[in-house]
Amino acid sequence: MIVLYTPATGFPDLEIKIAYGLARVGIEAGCEPEIIPQNGFYQVNYKTYVSDKIKQTFLIILNRLLSSDRFFDLGVKAKDKKKYPANEESIKHIQKTLEKVNFDSLFSLRGISNFNFKKKTSCGHEKIRRFGGRTGLILLSSFHAGKPYFRDKIYDKFNLNLCEICGYLAVLGLNSFCFNIQMGGGKNKKYVIVLPLPNKKLETKDLQLLLALQKTLHNFWLSDIQPLKTFIIGLLAKVPSLSDIVNDLQLYFHLSLVSKDRRGDTVVEQTAIVNAIPFSEFISNSSYNSATINKLLGSSKVLPKVASLIEITNILEHRKRDNLLKFARLYIQETSSFLYPETAKYLLKEVVMIDSKIIENPALKSLARTLRYFIRERKYSYADDIRNARKESRDFEDTIAKMLREGRLRLEQKEKIHLPTDEEIKEIFRLANQDFEATKTALVILAFSFPSKVEETIEIKEEV
Repeated sequence: MIVLYTPATGFPDLEIKIAYGLARVGIEAGCEPEIIPQNGFYQVNYKTYVSDKIKQTFLIILNRLLSSDRFFDLGVKAKDKKKYPANEESIKHIQKTLEKVNFDSLFSLRGISNFNFKKKTSCGHEKIRRFGGRTGLILLSSFHAGKPYFRDKIYDKFNLNLCEICGYLAVLGLNSFCFNIQMGGGKNKKYVIVLPLPNKKLETKDLQLLLALQKTLHNFWLSDIQPLKTFIIGLLAKVPSLSDIVNDLQLYFHLSLVSKDRRGDTVVEQTAIVNAIPFSEFISNSSYNSATINKLLGSSKVLPKVASLIEITNILEHRKRDNLLKFARLYIQETSSFLYPETAKYLLKEVVMIDSKIIENPALKSLARTLRYFIRERKYSYADDIRNARKESRDFEDTIAKMLREGRLRLEQKEKIHLPTDEEIKEIFRLANQDFEATKTALVILAFSFPSKVEETIEIKEEV
């Protein structure tokens, strides 16, 4: 086995692209590569290593794949397109370079003390020709890279540099392992470049899985335009099998929202690094959770329900009860549909950590049935007042009493409404005295969800 290290450039997306580039060469050469995250860089292991075979494979890839300009779209202006693809002259130059140095020495563990980022290449490979001539470290290498400026010297600007071997490896890694997802359409079309960031060792089989997944998801259409913040949960809901991969490999995602300007040049509008695990756990828990998000994504003719998507994203990221109550209210307004019981229980149990004894309490379910009646009637005031009630006031008790008075009146008018017993009301007040926030949250969320099969059976019998 041989151990290689990415060059610790300081750009997180560039580091993983170089690691993926080395992995792709290793896969093609049959070296059984592995990627191991380190602090600020990546370790790449080749279980079997023959230097000449690695060099030959890299040169074949340069000639076969990286000689096409279609791999050099991101961040490259039309006038500069000819500077980047591997042509016959650049391949010969790299071949001569590789005759003098092996991959194991080129990607050895790097020391970066006294590093002059203006004069040296970012990867530290000073004896190798610079990637793209004088153009420097372009966007396809790192979406964070731009032209740095010196204080009080606005005219003194330069591009960060990268050697051509690291540059080609980064392009190879980008086009081998990232997912290119579409949003919107026509003149309003945008793309999200999704780059998996591993938090645990990726074995050869894992890398092959990501490589195959990249081909499957290439130019996959997700929805009309939605914020980058809500993108991951939407993607996982549309491709639920991806959630299992995220869980197994413990993946974060580096996201880049890109579009084309009037000249046809690619513009990076926004970047973000997202922990995908809370979203993948939610989606993989139940098919109902995936169906919940798909209702919010819309279609080619229906816009995404952005407000609800933002709230559910905040819930899963930050586990806030207030966001959960807002989400339930927004969801039913934007979709004209109740939450699935399985989704409601997951959010109550796994996200806001409410004891199942409260969620499954028969008295609470009984009162939730009454509150659900008024929600069906689009009378949300009772649910809103319960949601906003404070423990130190009597708003909770007064709202329930007012709701029950109206419920009795409607029952006298021969309307079909369920009312809890006096003992059940006493039980609810006992629960609220023990854990007020959990009780009111569970009550409202259960009311905003479809009745369970048991409740449906009871309601049918009562109607008969």
